[in-house]
Amino acid sequence: MIRNPFQSADGAERYAAGRPYIHPLFMERLRPLLSGRALGADVACGTGLSSVALAEVIERVLAFDMSGAMLARALAHPRVTYAQAPAEALPLSDACLDILTVAQGLHWFDRSAFFAEARRTLKPGGVLFVYDMFFRGELEGQPDFRTWMSERYAQRYPSPPRWPYALDEVQATSEGFGFHEERFDHLQPFSRAELVAYLLTHSNTIAASDTGRETSEGIAAWLDAELERFLPDETMGRFGFGGLLRVLKRPA
Repeated sequence: MIRNPFQSADGAERYAAGRPYIHPLFMERLRPLLSGRALGADVACGTGLSSVALAEVIERVLAFDMSGAMLARALAHPRVTYAQAPAEALPLSDACLDILTVAQGLHWFDRSAFFAEARRTLKPGGVLFVYDMFFRGELEGQPDFRTWMSERYAQRYPSPPRWPYALDEVQATSEGFGFHEERFDHLQPFSRAELVAYLLTHSNTIAASDTGRETSEGIAAWLDAELERFLPDETMGRFGFGGLLRVLKRPA
């Protein structure tokens, strides 16, 4: 069964504390693709990192999430308004949006229902911007970290079921959109404490604590002990992330 694990108060607290703010890298690439900048919506907004990033390129942002716990932790911004709603049934009028964004959320949606909602709410020429940032499990200069990620971390905390990240031109065209895809790489600095906090935001570890298999404190203690050999006290490492963005444009 596909179940979005980002619903609990504990998960929201961890998300607010540990997610890096990489979203502006995507907004830089979005900015020249927009034909209008009056109103945007951000769905599966979580604690609002994606929403405040969008507000830097759009005059007004309406941000939605299913989790009241996530919204309670959302970042305040004068041009962002938050509300609780599913991505597949947004409380918006027809053809009102210049841009609709989804950051790391499409794999939890009923995709057909969401695309129908995107077609309904976007203006002609409006953009559906779907983007994901992937932790590659790579630590610069330490190839053994990748082995640890696959043999220790992923074995202890397997990923919960989700719909595929895949979204290609064939699917976009069948849903009535144009399509453009772009990829890029990014190195993100973390201390050991920051890396522990980030890994605590993964669906893998949130699912482990939400189901009662482990406590958040137990997961954090295990991660800290395991990661000490890669990041001793007072050291920083640079970790590989991959950026993937898909631009689906509604015909004018």
